[in-house]
Amino acid sequence: MKQHLSIFFVTFLCVAVLGYVGSIAEENDAWDNAYNSTTKERFIPVELFTGGEWDGKHELILKEVSTSACATVSGLDRPCDNYYITGPFKTETNDTQIEWAGNEISYYRRTFSTRRMGEVESFFTINNSKDGLVRIYDKRKQWGTRTYSGLGNKFPLGYWKQGEVRTYATRRPTTIEIIELDGPDHCLTFRWVIGDGKERNTDNNYTFCPDRGFTNIRHNNESDD
Repeated sequence: MKQHLSIFFVTFLCVAVLGYVGSIAEENDAWDNAYNSTTKERFIPVELFTGGEWDGKHELILKEVSTSACATVSGLDRPCDNYYITGPFKTETNDTQIEWAGNEISYYRRTFSTRRMGEVESFFTINNSKDGLVRIYDKRKQWGTRTYSGLGNKFPLGYWKQGEVRTYATRRPTTIEIIELDGPDHCLTFRWVIGDGKERNTDNNYTFCPDRGFTNIRHNNESDD
């Protein structure tokens, strides 16, 4: 009897391990297949922003997540800042210019805290042009509460090419430039500029990595204290 139990346990353990390894391989294949080396084009899913698991499907859906990321600031010798994403939630009305969303908008809630900015709360959803995530709500001590039209872009989604630049006609024009489309570990680095980029925190490079989300920010025109 003990011998049969031992054989059963070993078999069960092998199946479990193989299943786990298989799921990791499938996820790695998904990120590998997101980039087309011939066209130098990549599909960027929502899961790269959230740090959630991605099934490899080339579709933009706000799936249920509760994740955390730890992002460093280039040039500063200090611990990383923790970013928390939960959702999706839904607004009661659509007070933006996101036409495809209908009467209510699904969004993620992101929170973080830094020494300079204190507690920050933002709502993110797919923008009106369906090629990025955009803030529709933001609350922080510097300016209180703000709402946004949904016409801009804060994080690129869908198909983008290496070096591509897109500009969005918001109140102050917003520009996204792909710096490194498919870097080590399939990480993405892009430049985000709003207006002329000369004001504090309006010209930044952001890096996001699979299964980790936001990992690094570089301020291109300032030093952070």
